[in-house]
Amino acid sequence: MFKTQIEFAIAMSVLLFEMRIESDTPYGDNDNPVPEAFALSVIDDPDHIVRIKKRIQDSIMEHLEHSPNDYTIVHDDDKKYYAYCTDVYDHAMAIDAYVDEMYDDTQTRCVYQCQNCMSDNVQIQAWVRPNKGNEYVDEVAEGDQLGWCDDCQRNVVVETVEVKKRAHVIGYQVQNANSEIHPHMDASFCVYSLDQAYSMLDDDNNGEEQWELLTIWTDDIEEPTMMFEGLPRA
Repeated sequence: MFKTQIEFAIAMSVLLFEMRIESDTPYGDNDNPVPEAFALSVIDDPDHIVRIKKRIQDSIMEHLEHSPNDYTIVHDDDKKYYAYCTDVYDHAMAIDAYVDEMYDDTQTRCVYQCQNCMSDNVQIQAWVRPNKGNEYVDEVAEGDQLGWCDDCQRNVVVETVEVKKRAHVIGYQVQNANSEIHPHMDASFCVYSLDQAYSMLDDDNNGEEQWELLTIWTDDIEEPTMMFEGLPRA
């Protein structure tokens, strides 16, 4: 039994890690499990082990903060102690999520991207069969081509690029050609919605400075501060 929440969380992170890795359940979803050799390479690595246990610890601490009564609490001599209960095991799934993320980082996918702002919200020209419901046939041209960016709202070169499997657009910034941030941005690590970025671009006080939209993807900024709620293009 443990007197404080942090003692309990640390002890459970060690216990749950050992319990989970002894299980025969494959990591990942049933349709796309992570290869066993890759999973073992992660859960046997000392650096990864430290990060995984910290995730479990943080997960338990957050749950304790919001739902302390979900845990077994023993009172002894007017003191409160935390003890293991079966529901705590749910936090061991942080291991699966971590392994999945590591594996996804080794996988890539191809996306069409605006060469100007790096957005994937683009259009390209294509051959279609108009008498068959505009059935798609092929691109007008392969590789880089002139298209349209719905974020930039202009004709742009659209290129095909490889990105990480889990990569996605998280928001936007406004910068100039020298990568200097717009004066209305709070800091270089701040990420804004598309509407917020448009407001900066449309500001009458921008003078002669040429500001451009920049799309921010997952992992572009190590610890981004989100300056909006909801979806970036909402």
